[in-house]
Amino acid sequence: MTNSPVPKLTVKGNAYERGYQHGAQARQQVRAGVDFYTRMWEENIGRSRADLLALAGEFGPVVGDFDAAILEEIEGVAAGADLQVEEVLLVNARYELMLAALFKEEQGDRPGECTSLAAGPAATVDGHTLIAQNWDWTLEARGRSILLEIQQEDRPDILTHIEAGFMGHKGMNTAGLGLCANAMSSQRDRFDPAVPVWVLARTVLNCNSLDEARAELARAMRVASVNFTVAARGGEVAAIEVSPVDVRTVPATDDRVSHANVFADLSAERGLEDRLAVLYPQFCERARHAAELAGAGEVSVERLKEVLSDHGNRPESICRHHKDQPDDAPAAVVLHTIASVVMDLDEGVLHIAEGPPCETQFTEHRLARAEHVGA
Repeated sequence: MTNSPVPKLTVKGNAYERGYQHGAQARQQVRAGVDFYTRMWEENIGRSRADLLALAGEFGPVVGDFDAAILEEIEGVAAGADLQVEEVLLVNARYELMLAALFKEEQGDRPGECTSLAAGPAATVDGHTLIAQNWDWTLEARGRSILLEIQQEDRPDILTHIEAGFMGHKGMNTAGLGLCANAMSSQRDRFDPAVPVWVLARTVLNCNSLDEARAELARAMRVASVNFTVAARGGEVAAIEVSPVDVRTVPATDDRVSHANVFADLSAERGLEDRLAVLYPQFCERARHAAELAGAGEVSVERLKEVLSDHGNRPESICRHHKDQPDDAPAAVVLHTIASVVMDLDEGVLHIAEGPPCETQFTEHRLARAEHVGA
């Protein structure tokens, strides 16, 4: 197996200072992300970079109204990377851009992202709470990704693996919460100014409990569907399916959760249609396969690493490889497992492999201020 350690940065101070340190230390990666997503926009939509930045800028007031500190951090990233604020807003709104604007569903060009798993004390070998994910995205994103430790005085410290410039993605905090994410799509999704998904991810990681996370997600203006698999040290695990119209908690089964890129709850009262399940029925097979693997025997960190290395249903497997994709597939939808993460929330350890876990060694990371819990 190869050993490819993930670049790790630590930021501290007030929101703007944290953002500035982030942008300055990861300047090249942040700027590369801006270039990648503006190029995708121009190639797929045929509209200018200026048009895109004007649209991205409209997200700013919404983010500021929702959480002024997060907007200040975005402004700091922009200053540190010598970019416009609109460019960093664009990076944080890439989910809405890529899934709700760039890809035309009638062409079948909507990519999926990720498989996530979680297990509570009743399901694990040692009674710990575990949460894990394979992050599947374009191969190009690997060179732009970092492990970011965010030290905060008024909120929990965070360890999150992100595309540089993001406010949050999969990760854990000193309050004992762990977060993973899966793309989904409904007929209610649209591209309008809102609180971007990766700002919502940061919002969850800023929380001290699942109840607080659910409440924060519910008060946000949302325009895209996404699943957040969330777990709490000491017990609770759940999938929180977010859509433009609701926030629905899907409880664990036998203290286990698994989620792919299709809705787990399509109750009639939600009024949602699962676009990806229709376009990509193979996603449903991956979701079922993940549930079967997660439900077999007691769960441990090593067992989750094995599940995340699984190649069943290849090429639509849990562990994905770009070489399995069609030669004529658009670059933006040739997916690869960019990172694999397993978190033990009781131990406060994040295990990460930068690349498919079948061929990449995991390294361990802990939050520096493990005892610090935000107010």
